[in-house]
Amino acid sequence: MCQLKQWLERTEKVIRQTEAVLGGERRLPERLVSLFDPGARPIIRGKARTPVEFGRKVLLGETDKGIITSYRVLGGNPADSSLLRIGVKAHRRLFRRRLRAVTGDRGFQSRDNEEWLKDQGVKRVALPFRGKADRERRLYERQPWFRRLVRFRAGSEGRISLLKRVFGLDRSLMRGDHGSEIWVGLGILSHNLWQVARRT
Repeated sequence: MCQLKQWLERTEKVIRQTEAVLGGERRLPERLVSLFDPGARPIIRGKARTPVEFGRKVLLGETDKGIITSYRVLGGNPADSSLLRIGVKAHRRLFRRRLRAVTGDRGFQSRDNEEWLKDQGVKRVALPFRGKADRERRLYERQPWFRRLVRFRAGSEGRISLLKRVFGLDRSLMRGDHGSEIWVGLGILSHNLWQVARRT
């Protein structure tokens, strides 16, 4: 009976959303996009001609050896720039030491984030600048260590693809927030065991 009530509530919400859209409303921030998984959100990846996906955003942290050290299944679709501190703190909590270098894609870049990392004792910050960089910034990003870290980050894209293709992170077969967290955790555990076995 409880499950039937949930289905009725979700169906009524979809009807209200449809009426709002037909009435000209285009911004529905808490809209329901899946009857089966009400926590799923539309994810816009920010790349040209990339289709909108529906699901959850996952924040990953990894070592230079390709071991994923932290993950978090996020609610909604928060901006990448708001997630950098969460990832760094999780990594530092695990290893109990300062990070020597931090890299990420340009979505994580902001002046506040770079200053915060330097205040935390991170000596090398390689976050490509968003927008048109001035001469000083271009020289900064041409340094060999910066380019090396950016290449490492590009390798992380391959790891994300591997997690999706081989370790099941493309689609959770467990529903709901809790189920998605379990599914992602098991996929990452499998990946790390595979990675350790390759290196021994």
